[in-house]
Amino acid sequence: MNLLPSKSRYLSLFSLVLILWASAGLAQNRSDRDQERIGILLSNAKSNLNRKNLSASLGQAQAALNLAEKNGDTQKVWEAKNLIGEVYLTQNDFQKAIHIFLEMSMQAEKVNNYSVSANGYLSLANIYSHMGAFTKANETYAIAYDQFNKIDYELGMIEVKAAASLNHLTANDLKNALSSYKSLLALAEKDNLAYFKLISHDGLLEVYQKTKDSKKGITTGKSYLSLIETEGGSEQMAANAYNRMAALYLNTGENNEALEALKQAETIGQSGQSGNKILAQTYEFLAQTYEALGNQTESNRYKNRFSTLQSRLPAETTYHPDDLEEAEILARELEKTSRAIITEEQLTKEAAEKTKREEILQDEIARLKNLEHEALVGNRELGHTALEAEYIHQDLMVAQHEFESTERQAEILRYKESLIRHQLELKVAEEEKLILEQQAEISEKRQQIYLIIGGAFLLIAIILGVEYVRIRKLNKLLKSQQATIHQRNVELQLSNGTIMEKNAKLHKAHDELKRTQANLIQAEKMSALGMLTAGIAHEVNNPISFVSNGLQILEENISEAFDTLSTFEQIIQLNDLDEIKSNYNIHKSENQSVSVLKKDTADLLGDVKFGASRITEIVDGLRIFSRKDEKKFKKAQLHDIIESALLISKSKYKGRIQIIKEYGKDIPSIDCFPGQLNQIFINLIGNASDAIEGEGWIKIMLQNIDGKFVRAIVQDSGSGMSEEVRKKIFEPLYTTKESGKGTGLGLSITTDIIKTHRGHIDVRSKVGVGTAFILTLQVDLMKGKINEENN
Repeated sequence: MNLLPSKSRYLSLFSLVLILWASAGLAQNRSDRDQERIGILLSNAKSNLNRKNLSASLGQAQAALNLAEKNGDTQKVWEAKNLIGEVYLTQNDFQKAIHIFLEMSMQAEKVNNYSVSANGYLSLANIYSHMGAFTKANETYAIAYDQFNKIDYELGMIEVKAAASLNHLTANDLKNALSSYKSLLALAEKDNLAYFKLISHDGLLEVYQKTKDSKKGITTGKSYLSLIETEGGSEQMAANAYNRMAALYLNTGENNEALEALKQAETIGQSGQSGNKILAQTYEFLAQTYEALGNQTESNRYKNRFSTLQSRLPAETTYHPDDLEEAEILARELEKTSRAIITEEQLTKEAAEKTKREEILQDEIARLKNLEHEALVGNRELGHTALEAEYIHQDLMVAQHEFESTERQAEILRYKESLIRHQLELKVAEEEKLILEQQAEISEKRQQIYLIIGGAFLLIAIILGVEYVRIRKLNKLLKSQQATIHQRNVELQLSNGTIMEKNAKLHKAHDELKRTQANLIQAEKMSALGMLTAGIAHEVNNPISFVSNGLQILEENISEAFDTLSTFEQIIQLNDLDEIKSNYNIHKSENQSVSVLKKDTADLLGDVKFGASRITEIVDGLRIFSRKDEKKFKKAQLHDIIESALLISKSKYKGRIQIIKEYGKDIPSIDCFPGQLNQIFINLIGNASDAIEGEGWIKIMLQNIDGKFVRAIVQDSGSGMSEEVRKKIFEPLYTTKESGKGTGLGLSITTDIIKTHRGHIDVRSKVGVGTAFILTLQVDLMKGKINEENN
């Protein structure tokens, strides 16, 4: 038998370890590259789907699916299949769309992965609803709900509830839609889910519009608009709500209220926030409203606007079935066909796997036979090895005997230990008895101690007398030392002059440092203001457009008024009174009344004033932020400072981030530099917005702490920070942002400002969950400073 020498064997093992390590490293690098490639493919596929480039989207999603299946990445496989299903649904290729989601659900359900199976059934139900098979959709929504219920995933169940409510509404099953949306609203309010509260209000408003229940619809619409404002709903939601409320107002004959609502919708639409489809609906309703008010000129103008905008809208691509019964039959046939194909594919796959297992078993049997043959051939070479094994076996028997002997000795030792423990317990009892006896002796000797103390007092008196004599001698020595100390005091006074001069220089340097710090805070303000300039310009541009449009229409109204006055002057100059009346009646019938023109002009002036006040509000916020604070603290409300910061930072979160405000009751004014605190909240809101990719929320809370402190919390749903990053965020010039997107001074300056206000700042963060900054500020800071100075 050929055996490698010991050194060669170790070298071979070492080489094998190196090869395995290198292979693992290469595999890890390849896996990382594959993950990055899958992410890019899915992102491109989504972009192409949004642009309706379906062929490219399908190819990229399929490539991502193949790569994810190769790497065994279950999450990415689900994302790729879901995207492929969306492409098929957009193409109205229902057979393929149903097949891919049904296959996904059946496979996940088979291995008890109810999260994936529930999402698959939810997508299937949405397909059936899109086809017009509303009954089949309801059945499938119920299955998806049960799947989420098995894993107790409440948010998933609420999402199914929302989709099922929309299905009832699309099917025009208004009774069930009303009940379902009310149930959804109750769940959303229970868990404070802003998104689903908005959806519930939108659905209820549409139900009331279709049932023409104007009273409940208008109440719901007002609540919806308030919710959009407080929960950060989109401008598109607001415009849609105004349109539906206008339709309800028209049903009840409240034409002026309808016009007011539509003007709000038009303002949003003209700013580009609602989309052309909703704006076209606004124009259509405005034409109807002006016609109801008897203003045919305005009605025709808005009819023309509606026609022009409607012609530019893309053609509807939504699938509309002609026969709902046929849609139900088609949906069930397609699912039946897909189930049969999936079952057949699974049986084929299982048969192939069984065949493969049998082949592997046959190969294993052949390998074992070869090993058996090799074992017989090498039996002779192993003869002497067997003898050595016998010797080793005997040694093991001896060792086992010694081990058993050791075990017996250990058992004896354990028994002896228990005896010793028992003896110790007896000894402790005896010692306790002895202590009691000693306590009795101590009480007898206490009287003797009192006698000894009396003698000690007498001895102390004698010692004090001796010490008195010694102290008199020391006093004489002290007088001589006082003369020396006086000389030293003169020298110290000279030194004090030098120290005071150095103190003056230090005070001067400290004042210079404070000025530098103030300039640094102001420079950081200006840097932040520069980064926000584009967004602020957009915010100012909206009310300017509001004012400009109002002034343009005012100019038309004034021109019309002047024409009317000119006509009236000509009529008055006529000599015949009957002719004057006749011409006046003719002119009045051909033109709108002065009261309508006056009402229209007043409304337009109100719009112009609103736009101007909005511009003033934005400019005031910028003025508060950009100015330098005075040298003394002043009382200010913290929520006013936060509102100013939100106004200036609006461009960073508008349209994608929900702002949640929880200002507690009885929040007192605090002593502060308002401009500096404004800068803190702009930094925190800006950082929170940058940490959120896509949609999310920022929650701002104010709490009254015993009337002595106010606590402000700025929390976000962003990416969070690692512990290493969290420890460094307050260091000057440290930033995790890209070059040009941050100075690294914001949080460092924030810390300095908090110290100036004798407050405290803390940060809590978790990767993948979010971050919360906690600020604690004193209410009566000036009172605290005065007390310190008096003490």
